[in-house]
This record gives sequence, structure tokens and C-alpha cells, in this order.
Amino acid sequence: MTKLEEVALIKEQMRNLLSQAKTEKRSLTEDEQTKFNDLMSRKNQIVIDETLRSLENNKRSVLPENKRAAFAKVLFDVCNHRSLSEYENFADAKGLTFSMRAGEGETVTTNSTDAASMIPTTIGDVIEPLEKGLIINKLGIKMQYGLVGELMFPTLAAVEATIEGENTKLNPTKLDIGNLKASPWRVGLSIPISNDAIDQTNDALFDITVKQLSLSVARLLNKVMFASSKQGKASKGVFVKDSPDVEYETAPTFEHVVALETAVMDENVDVTDGTAAYICSPKMCGKLKTTRIEKGSPEMVLKDGMMNGYPVYMTNYMGADEIGFGVFSNVGVGQWGKICLTVDDISLADTNETKFTMNSKYDIVTARPEAFSIAKKKTVAPAKA
Repeated sequence: MTKLEEVALIKEQMRNLLSQAKTEKRSLTEDEQTKFNDLMSRKNQIVIDETLRSLENNKRSVLPENKRAAFAKVLFDVCNHRSLSEYENFADAKGLTFSMRAGEGETVTTNSTDAASMIPTTIGDVIEPLEKGLIINKLGIKMQYGLVGELMFPTLAAVEATIEGENTKLNPTKLDIGNLKASPWRVGLSIPISNDAIDQTNDALFDITVKQLSLSVARLLNKVMFASSKQGKASKGVFVKDSPDVEYETAPTFEHVVALETAVMDENVDVTDGTAAYICSPKMCGKLKTTRIEKGSPEMVLKDGMMNGYPVYMTNYMGADEIGFGVFSNVGVGQWGKICLTVDDISLADTNETKFTMNSKYDIVTARPEAFSIAKKKTVAPAKA
């Protein structure tokens, strides 16, 4: 039994003593009071010992394995309808709620020695594996979490000064200011988990639920961001266009690669901020690695992860015959509100499983669509009979 579990057991025994006396409308007996005091002393001693050990190790947060044990325990308590008072607002009869703590925007951990204020995991634990699974994380795009209400991005059309004579009156120039509104869409996923795993308070539950659910969201966001067709009710990805910016007939050449960059630069988009990159599928990546810059040249179009002076990232969510180019500082990803993990131990009871369902809201907002270009293979019209 871990120290965390021992503290939880002691608290439950203390609650039982008080509940029994309250039900019988009496004070604690002498023996009950003695037992209550002993339990209190033991709980306090565990807290003191663990706090000292933590200070000696100069660790400010819970060890990962303790966090996993704590997470498994709260799932066990929810599924077995036990008291959830020690988890504050993190857990209720329906499941778990991940949220940011006030004033903190990074991953938050908790001290496992203080079961009274224990929140085993926060939104940061959900976001960490999510970000690791995102190509967009490698592109310098920062996600915003826990957003509330409407998020508006001001847009401003470009204006240009004029050359006039010394005493010539200047004509007023109107600033065309608009707003780009984020429209978050619901993202959800359900997975069944064996009740045997839950009953054993298996530490792997943390990885199975939080990490796997998070990575599934990462895959969806990658798909929405890079697919060249709109995905359901989600916002348009950066490469969803009425027609491609560049077309090639049989195979892409270095000229086509450069043309993608030119299409973006021609819209007065700054490509030098460090977030510009090419995106393509593994199949296209292999093709470009074996395509020479020009006939007779020893240099290949794609070499050492770079192409035309920019990094290249791969994703299977790009079409096999597509190449994308973009300046990714012009797109943002937001997550709204809390992330809720609902625990359903009823609907799959006949198979001895519990269903975990994660729900949240996300949006991908492209501030400047012209900062992105895509090349596709020309569609050959079928020959007339």
C-alpha cells in the first residue's frame, strides 16, 4: 500500500467513526475518540514524513509514478461509487474534469502527501502528450488552453503611402479593420477499459486514458490542420482551397517547390520569421529525396530534412501527391473550457467494462489564408469515347 492510499484509508476510517456517531445522534465514545485521535496522529505523521522526504530530495512536485497511482485511485473511487470529497472539484459521480489552476498556465502537479487537497492530474497532463503528437507543435504554433467566451482576431488590410508635392493635400486613407472569429467545435472520443484493470488500480490507467485520449485528439487536429479537404464541422485547414496554387503534370520539380514559396511571398507574407515550412506525405517525401534539382545536378530537391532553405515535415494527412508550404505564425489553435472525462460503468456492464468518454472544444483559426499554398497533381480528364 502506498502512503497516498494509506492516507485515503485513514480518512475513510475517520469519516466512518464520525458518521456512525452522527447517525446515532451522540458524541464519540471514549474508545472511538481514542481511535479517532490515533488515526489523526498517524495521518499527520505520514504527511510530515513525506513532506520532509520531499524537501530533502528538493522536489517541488509529485513523482510521475505517484501521480499515476493517484489517478488510478480516483478512477477506482469513481467507478466504485466511493466518497470523492478529497478530490475537491476534480471528480464527481459522472467522472473527472481537467482544468487549469488560477494563475498557472503550465503543467500543474500536486503533492501526493496531502490527500485532503489532492488533484491527481490537471489539463496540463492532457496537453503534454497532445502537443508531443502534433506536427503543429514543431512548427512553432502555440496552443491556448482554457479559453472562455468568444475569441476575436483583429485583421487589417494593407495600406500604402503616396508621394505628393510639398503643399498637396493628402487624401484620407481608410483603414479596413475586420475581425476573425473563432468558432470552437466539439471533440469527443470514447474507449472501453476492462473493470479488472480498474479494480487492480493499475498505474497504466493513466497512460491508457489520459495519454491515449490526448493523442487521439492530436491526430484529429493534425488531420484538420493539414488535410486539403474540410473535415466535418471543423474549421477549414490551412490547405483547403478552391483550387491549388501550383499544379504539376507527372512529378513535382524544384521549380514547383519554389513556386509554392513565391505564391506566398507574392501576397506580401513575411517568410523569414522562422515558422515557414513545407509539409508533405511520406510518399511525397521519398519522391522529392530522389528528384534532382535539375538534370545532371548531384543535389536533390529534398536533402537532410530541408528543401529550398526551409524545413520539411511529414504527415499522412497530406495527400500522396500534394506539397504544402506555409508560414505557420499565421494560424492558431485554441482549446475552450474544461476537458471532461465521463466514466460510464453501466452501459457496458454486460462485458465487464467501463467506458471513458472525453469531451472538449477546439478550433483552428487561420489569420491569413494567403500565408499558405498547396501544389497538386493535375487531374487528367477522361478521354472521350
